[in-house]
Parts: sequence; C-alpha cells; structure tokens
Amino acid sequence: MIYVEVNFTVAPADRPVAITCLRAEAPQMRAMPGNRSVRVLTDPNDNGSITLLHQWDNLVGLDAYRKGPLFAAIGGTLRPMMTGAPSTKVYEAQLLD
Repeated sequence: MIYVEVNFTVAPADRPVAITCLRAEAPQMRAMPGNRSVRVLTDPNDNGSITLLHQWDNLVGLDAYRKGPLFAAIGGTLRPMMTGAPSTKVYEAQLLD
C-alpha cells in the first residue's frame, strides 16, 4: 500500500479556495484505479497550512495519477496560490492489524 502526504501553505485568504478545489477533485481521484482514499486536512493553528493525504494500492496507480490530467489541473489551480514549495512524502506501508 502506498501513502502520499503533501503539505503546502497558501495565504490564509486563499485557503478556502484551495480546500474547495481539493474537495471538488477528490471524487475523481477516488474513482481512479488503485486509489483507496483521499483526505484534505487543515491545521487549526495555522490558517494557511493544508495537507493532502491519499492512499493507493500500488505505485502504478499513483504514477498514473501523477502523469494524468487531474494532477495537472489541480496543480494548475493550487500552485499559483502556494506561498512556498510543497513537501511531498511517499510511504510504502503494510497493514499490521
């Protein structure tokens, strides 16, 4: 199983727009082959912080998403709002229990 954590910041005034974009695109991401979940998280103590968590069956599904039009569309909307470079971490995990 693959977990992806993307952390980025936007101006506090832009956070509602960024969250709306991610939530609007989440059903399309969830419908992609191999996607198990998508979550948009915010930090109650930082009005500009956003975390996107998504889970994939394998790297094949994740790579298809990253090379596809949905990824490009989300990035095209969010990148101009970002106040710095996003941090992306990809984890391979095994369910223990």
